[in-house]
Amino acid sequence: MIEYQDKKLQQLNALIEMTALINSTLDPFLIRKKVIEAATKLLNAEAGSLLILNHKTGELFFEVAIGGKSEKLTTITLEKGVGIAGWVAEHGEPVISNDVGSDTRFFKGVDEVSGFITKSMICVPVRTKERILGVLQVINRIEGGFEFDDMVLLYAFANQVAIALENAQLYQESVTDSLTGLYHHKYFELRLKEEMDRSKRYKHPLTLLMLDIDFFKKVNDTCGHLAGDMVLRGIAQILKDGTRLSDVAARYGGEEFAVVLPYISYKNALNVAERLRKTTEDMSFENIRITISAGVGYFDGEDQDAGHKELIELADRALYKAKNNGRNRVESMILRPIGNG
Repeated sequence: MIEYQDKKLQQLNALIEMTALINSTLDPFLIRKKVIEAATKLLNAEAGSLLILNHKTGELFFEVAIGGKSEKLTTITLEKGVGIAGWVAEHGEPVISNDVGSDTRFFKGVDEVSGFITKSMICVPVRTKERILGVLQVINRIEGGFEFDDMVLLYAFANQVAIALENAQLYQESVTDSLTGLYHHKYFELRLKEEMDRSKRYKHPLTLLMLDIDFFKKVNDTCGHLAGDMVLRGIAQILKDGTRLSDVAARYGGEEFAVVLPYISYKNALNVAERLRKTTEDMSFENIRITISAGVGYFDGEDQDAGHKELIELADRALYKAKNNGRNRVESMILRPIGNG
């Protein structure tokens, strides 16, 4: 009896911790990872994972996985309705299976790719009132089989994941440009100021790239605004693909973009800008040739009086220089000479 009460207390504390985490951060990946770690530990399972549903295709992909051969799961996509996870996503009902080998819904393909052996599992839908977002599953109870109470607990964790996903989505929509999916100007300024303060505090370098699409008005005038929108989205994708998770890529306004690059050397910052320029030049936007000009503003983190507005002005001047010198090129300026206070 005491052991049972201790177990319930552990579960309650874990749920309270998850609620506190969701209220304290908008980092969706951190929340998902912590939820799966807690669920796997409390249910005494070998592995756990969260699969997200692609509503256009009905496919499931592994968003977060821990334990077992989890590092191999990120390459796997389950087609619509395939496997126990696919069945749960399609029907919106949970499944407890303590012998997956005898369950006709079980898909062996995941184990064949990962090298993991699935024996038992609980799989529950992650859902809001409107739709199913994915599935949460724990695999292979270390001692004994999964029970109904385990499923109830996993459902509670799935609800936490759903809240986290919704909150992250709402927040993302509030700070991004609807056309390109990049951060909007206001959020860019906020993040640049934060990174500038951090740069001065820890004396690490900070770079700002300002990029402008060359002759963009001509694209709109000759090909129409739909083609112009396509180009803007294409450039945005190049920025997303060509920058790190720690970078901040934004639509600065019109056909102008900005990228904040923390913790990067002057040389590497120039390489990033040149790579983005070259990638754009090499791409074909439905036979429309597009190039960009880029201005690089670099700050070494030493001058405590420097402000983020100065870095914007510097990068803007470098961009103006690039456009003045023939476009489709990168120019740079340093806010404070490297090595000087």
